[in-house]
Amino acid sequence: MSKAGCLFISVAATAVIVACAAVWYTSRQVLPPEVRIAAGQPDGLYHTFARAYAERLQKRIGRPVQVIETAGSAANVGLLRDGGAELALIQTTSLNPDGVAGVAPLFPEPLHLLARRGRGIASPADLAGRRVALGLEGSSIRQNSRAVLAHYGLTADDVRDAGHFAAVGTDPGVEAALVTTGWMNPQLEKLLRGGDFDLVGLPDPEAVAARHPWLAPANIPPGLYSGRPMTPPAPVRTVAATALLSARSDAPDDLIREALAALYESDLRAAFPAVQSAKAAREYDAAAMHPQVAAYHDPAVRFAKLTRAAELASKFKEVVFGAGASAVLVWGWFRRRRERRVAAADEEQKRKLDEFIGRTLAVELEQMEVTDPEQLRPFLRRVTHAKREALQELTSERVRGDQLFAIFLAQCAALSDKIQMRMLYGRLSGARASDGIDGRNAGGRPDVNGPPPAEGASAPAGGAEPSAAPDGRGT
Repeated sequence: MSKAGCLFISVAATAVIVACAAVWYTSRQVLPPEVRIAAGQPDGLYHTFARAYAERLQKRIGRPVQVIETAGSAANVGLLRDGGAELALIQTTSLNPDGVAGVAPLFPEPLHLLARRGRGIASPADLAGRRVALGLEGSSIRQNSRAVLAHYGLTADDVRDAGHFAAVGTDPGVEAALVTTGWMNPQLEKLLRGGDFDLVGLPDPEAVAARHPWLAPANIPPGLYSGRPMTPPAPVRTVAATALLSARSDAPDDLIREALAALYESDLRAAFPAVQSAKAAREYDAAAMHPQVAAYHDPAVRFAKLTRAAELASKFKEVVFGAGASAVLVWGWFRRRRERRVAAADEEQKRKLDEFIGRTLAVELEQMEVTDPEQLRPFLRRVTHAKREALQELTSERVRGDQLFAIFLAQCAALSDKIQMRMLYGRLSGARASDGIDGRNAGGRPDVNGPPPAEGASAPAGGAEPSAAPDGRGT
């Protein structure tokens, strides 16, 4: 293979390597410089849990972790989608929120129907016309409250909304509250230990869960909220949602892996016993989870990824070899095409060289019939012009290296010298001829008029008297 071919293949291989490195660099996943966790109200369970979790995550990744106060799950989902948070605690109100992926199920959140004692509230249907705390706008608590009311034939307009469930502790006019939260919620525990509220169960939690797939039937065990009297005194049938640690669907794998490690490989469960174990979390609906979650829980998934990566590498190698072979073929085609163009150009320049040689031969033949130096001058110009045009137009290395081109240049030089010598000879010949004529006029032929007469002598012209004879007689 020629040096040019080797160079082309080297450049192509280097380009492929550089392209792969660029793709890897731009697509690699790294931890963000700061992790923000969208939580909830400062005195709520989500915010309390998020603060404890943030401490453990920050120790693990060595980067700042910030807890953001929000109105609830809907606001948290919005922050995730808009890039305002990397992690968020949400209450599941759908199996797969758009653009959001689950990281870990945290703890169940039963629906608590708190009824002020002595108000005659024994079921959700008894809430009609009463002041009821349904939850803040944009919160999953409010969405679940409306779903339960609708199941029992009520709408939000059938009750007088009191907002956040904490209102039942400060406003005696609020008779009940519907709140979906974990039993570790400090506000809820404080209300139930005061002895002013009862927990009211749902008559048919299975039916409610069947209509709303993010809810599941659940029981609140007796005595869960210690106090006097024991609250609740008997099991309370209800439904429960799940608190879910979530991230964006395109969150980096490293972030998901570290988030899970901070949850399951720390002492967080000692502070929050209701947090599900890694074993229980493995059984959660995988359709709503980030792909890295399965790799964390099941090492076999990691090996499967390695296998797929090896397969991709093998395929990539074949693609590279195929691309290299294609590049060689394409390069060969371009080389042959270029060679054909060069050969055609060389032939055209050789044809022009023949024309220039013919022009100089014509000059040589024509100038032989001319002897006048001034008439030879145009022939010298024609030779000079032909030589200059040939040097300008005949640029091919092959043509200039041809012996015929050298002959042409030698012919031009010889012809120019010849014409110049003839012009010089013609001038010299003319000068000698002119000098000979001038010499004959000066001394070779007598002047018919004679020298001019001397001063005082009579002219011997006609009519003059003849000179006297020596003897004094006239002739």
